[in-house]
Amino acid sequence: MTETPPGLPKHPTGTFAFVGLYALLVIIGWFAIYLYIYLARSPVTP
Repeated sequence: MTETPPGLPKHPTGTFAFVGLYALLVIIGWFAIYLYIYLARSPVTP
């Protein structure tokens, strides 16, 4: 593996931010589906 130039950061912060943002959007999307579709249909109760 090649050495990184001294001016660059040691880890790709942009990539981590992108993955974190994507995970946050997936969680928000799942929660919205849970609230507006599953709970709107009144879930099955025992």
